Amino acid sequence: MQGIRTDNELSTAHPDICTASSSIMSTFTITPIDKSWTFKQADSKDAKFLPVAQFPTNVHLDLIANGIISDPFIGKNENDVQWVGEVPWVYKTTFPSPTLSIDGRDDVKAVLTFDGLDTFATVLLNGKEILKTASMFIPERVDVTKDLKTKGDNELEITFESAYLKGCAIVEEHPNHKWGCWNGDTSRLAVRKAQYHWV
Repeated sequence: MQGIRTDNELSTAHPDICTASSSIMSTFTITPIDKSWTFKQADSKDAKFLPVAQFPTNVHLDLIANGIISDPFIGKNENDVQWVGEVPWVYKTTFPSPTLSIDGRDDVKAVLTFDGLDTFATVLLNGKEILKTASMFIPERVDVTKDLKTKGDNELEITFESAYLKGCAIVEEHPNHKWGCWNGDTSRLAVRKAQYHWV
């Protein structure tokens, strides 16, 4: 995702639907999916979906905008928000399917693009898992031609696991590995995520 990322943040992607024809002079249409996003803490049964402040986004910005946390860059507030990077978060939105003519339906592909899911993400489209990621550095493309609804809105849901906790678990799974960490938390070395996200 293009956007601000700081220690232990979980960031959403900037998904788009691209539709392209298979003709020799292929044309394509990009439909941004950047409106009506909501989010909540995934492991809290009392959590309610809240509006996303901006898009692209990250969970810290959304929590600040909803008055749940203070700005972690002011004073020692970052000490009070470490929990944010230790819990899973879910983001969701709805979007209409691209309009396809009856004649062109067999010749057109719909591809969902993600240019930065941060880091361990599970993506569901209309309740079906279409993608699972383990690196924030790899842009993803998923052919969703057959997964889009022909009528009504599609629901896109992205659950982000805690990269910090996943990293700790990977380190524990490999006790004999020499991680070579001379500063900071060793768990950061086990995760394909920007190293500056750790303190």
